[in-house]
Amino acid sequence: MLFMALTALKNAGSWDFLGAMFAQTGSTFSIRVIDFLEMLRPCLLAKYVVATAERWSMLKLSTTGNQFHNFPEARYAVDVTFQQTETPGGNFGEKKKFFSKKHGLYGVKVEVSVVPTGFAIGMTKHVGGRVTDKTIFDNNIDFHMSQLVKQGDEHNVRDRGPLAEEYPQQWAVLGDKGYQGFAEQVRGISPHKRPPGGILSMEQQQFNDEVSHDRVVVENYFGRLKTLWNVIGSCWKWDRSNYDLFFECCVALTNVHVRFNPLRDTDGKDYRRYLRRLQMISASIKAKKAEKQADYRANRKRKISQVFGLHDDEVEYGGSDADAQNLMD
Repeated sequence: MLFMALTALKNAGSWDFLGAMFAQTGSTFSIRVIDFLEMLRPCLLAKYVVATAERWSMLKLSTTGNQFHNFPEARYAVDVTFQQTETPGGNFGEKKKFFSKKHGLYGVKVEVSVVPTGFAIGMTKHVGGRVTDKTIFDNNIDFHMSQLVKQGDEHNVRDRGPLAEEYPQQWAVLGDKGYQGFAEQVRGISPHKRPPGGILSMEQQQFNDEVSHDRVVVENYFGRLKTLWNVIGSCWKWDRSNYDLFFECCVALTNVHVRFNPLRDTDGKDYRRYLRRLQMISASIKAKKAEKQADYRANRKRKISQVFGLHDDEVEYGGSDADAQNLMD
């Protein structure tokens, strides 16, 4: 069963195709894999995620020299990963919950926290692509509060970093520009945002570069995660109710892989290739929609000219893009 489950995680694809590899129907194979992962998930999370968070305390990070280079007072870095899904069913109100304006695609988001050694120590349940990164962080605030609090002997660890006076009982967490304002709740460190019509100072730009340098561990982790498991690195086509099950198992197994094969810069390159692929998919979808709208307007113009006996260059098209979109829908 373990080999069957790993095959499903590694290859994804249709259940019928995967089942045929083991001389089973798609329905039977999917039920067996899901039941097996449901049984395995508590053990995987306890041993390879929860235990990892306990093992890599701030005290151990400091004594082993594994702290972040620029922000040694940060316990971990946090970021959200997006995965494309098929267009969800339901009315427009239901669909728009999963549409990400940033990516131009329907999909889901999950927040993952990664320590400097390259291990994930926590993740959220999936949410629709429309939800902002900051909102996901706010909904996961209990986890962050528990992981950032200074424990026992950790008060003896040197701490002179940003917001040390404002949050004397907390370690810091690194976020990107999507986490602007999270320092109001926790000791959050994020890049400076360029003011409207202004520019960043040299000091602010250097600060941003230092944050990005340390945060790269999250991008490297996402690159490894999506390269190892195609079920997370491709368009999600299975039942969305099982998404958290597969994602959590993949994170736990990725931690196992990182233990024997530490993260490298090539993992970050893999993740950037993944993001570029999403951009290409989005651009292709937009181009096809624009082509359909142009064809609709041309056909409408031709029909009007036939009815009134006008030449094409005498016809003014009065329909809106919304009309064209409604017709295509």
